[in-house]
Amino acid sequence: MLNISRESEVNIVNTLIDHDVISGTDLNKIKKASNDGEKSQIETIFELELANEQQILDILIKEQALEVVDLSTESPTEELKKILPSNYITMNFIAPFRIDGNTLHIAISDSSKLSLMRNLKTITKKEIELHGAKVSQISAFIDLLLSDGEITVQNIVEAKKVEEQEREKQKEFDSEFSEAGEVLEKEELEEDIEAIENESEVIKFSTAVVAEAIKSGVSDIHIEPYRFSSRVRYRTDGILQEQTKFARFLHDNYGAVVTRFKIMGKLDIAERRLPQDGAIPFRIDGKIVDLRLSILPTANNERIVMRVLNKDAGDISLEQLNFEENDLKNLRKAIHGTQGLILVTGPTGSGKTTTLYSILKEVSKPHLNILTAEDPVEYELDGVGQVQIKDDIGYDFNRALRSFLRQDPEIILVGEMRDKETVDIGLKAALTGHLVFSTLHTNDAPSSITRLQNMGTPDYLISAACTLVLAQRLARKTCSECREPDTDVTPKVLEDFGFSPEQSSRAKVVIGKGCARCSDSGYKGRMGIYEVLNITKPIKEAILRQATTPELKEIAKKEGFRPMSDMGREMILSGDLSIREFDRVLSSE
Repeated sequence: MLNISRESEVNIVNTLIDHDVISGTDLNKIKKASNDGEKSQIETIFELELANEQQILDILIKEQALEVVDLSTESPTEELKKILPSNYITMNFIAPFRIDGNTLHIAISDSSKLSLMRNLKTITKKEIELHGAKVSQISAFIDLLLSDGEITVQNIVEAKKVEEQEREKQKEFDSEFSEAGEVLEKEELEEDIEAIENESEVIKFSTAVVAEAIKSGVSDIHIEPYRFSSRVRYRTDGILQEQTKFARFLHDNYGAVVTRFKIMGKLDIAERRLPQDGAIPFRIDGKIVDLRLSILPTANNERIVMRVLNKDAGDISLEQLNFEENDLKNLRKAIHGTQGLILVTGPTGSGKTTTLYSILKEVSKPHLNILTAEDPVEYELDGVGQVQIKDDIGYDFNRALRSFLRQDPEIILVGEMRDKETVDIGLKAALTGHLVFSTLHTNDAPSSITRLQNMGTPDYLISAACTLVLAQRLARKTCSECREPDTDVTPKVLEDFGFSPEQSSRAKVVIGKGCARCSDSGYKGRMGIYEVLNITKPIKEAILRQATTPELKEIAKKEGFRPMSDMGREMILSGDLSIREFDRVLSSE
């Protein structure tokens, strides 16, 4: 007789009903046949040949992407017998079968046990790894854990007999199924069916999605569920592109794929109601690439987004960032100063973090104490003290900046100026012998000054502390292999985009036709478009009298300031930038 808990029994029966293995009519038969209490409903299901152990196990591993364990090959140790209370084991119908270092391996037969993860970690003080196993094997192994020997050995033998019987029944079932001629286009679906039946295929699929993304140089991986479909999208050069080859398997195994990524990111696989964030270290071609994992519950399942954090991306010099000569000169002068606030602005995904890391790489010296507050820490930098912001415990940018000032730093990086308090502390630090770097979300450099004023920061503080504001965008570069003249762009169109009549008449605008090198997109790689606002004396005076953004821009132009649009137009004339990409990236400038 199976010593299965009532909770597990009910959950397994409900799972079989949900997957149309048994019907409501079958359930009445099962209840009637097991009313005498001599056997469980699960045993009754087996006797009536409505389902078998392998089917139950297949459903579990398909939904939860668990590895299968053969408990008949495992033996309980004294440590295992003491790891959990006996009533807890029997009540929950779980089998702790192996301890590897700080990891406890537990076999389960139904998905309801996923909710025990947090409790199990608390009780055992160990990391928990769940495995799928057959019901009879779990029952026999529990007996082995809770008894002294003979009866247990017998139970293991009985479990093996049951397993063999079920194997024979499965053969008969498969034969009958084949002869029945199920209406499926077997040749078309054979590979997918095999993938679904083998839990390792989910692991292979998840690995393939990530590996291909990294090799393709994408920045983000999106895995999205919908009512009748699912899709994987890669963000390449700032644009999302669907990967149709993954769609079918993903939709058939979506829950298992989500669970797999949760396991990889060490998240709570039982939590499906709240968002979760984690990290996945991924090894490929001898290198470790970090993935920032975000899980978001939606109406149709959980949505996954992974940011690919290539450590090599944090090793880019300023010369590689496409600055114009004069802008690079002004930037270098500011970052090699002894104090002041330097702001890098732009929308999300404009490359602000890469620019800041390039700056830190250049200014980092053995005699300097450099501290950064980041959310998250994207790239590790040698010689720099990097601190992770943790809003959930109240450790925000404001508190981090306050604590930094007690650490005797020369250079401070604050990931983002989110509120007035952080701005005020940063500006005061910049006036007291510290070089401060930070970011703002503004469209251009002059509007950053107005943004600080609107946050309630005193004008005198902005004027005294700010030394330079850098605004930037990332634009896709026209593929050099397939670029050709863009016949749709007339001189009139160019004049509408700010070109002079003389420039419009001689301009030869190009567009990427699409080729194998650029995956038929017409673009290959990205380049920065920048504007650098030096806070000169006339600009400081304009800040003190609360000049508007247009006024600041006009004064800055007289001081040599060149807006991003000017740089963009030069890139169009050089053939690196298409008119369509200029419009997409700089339309709000």
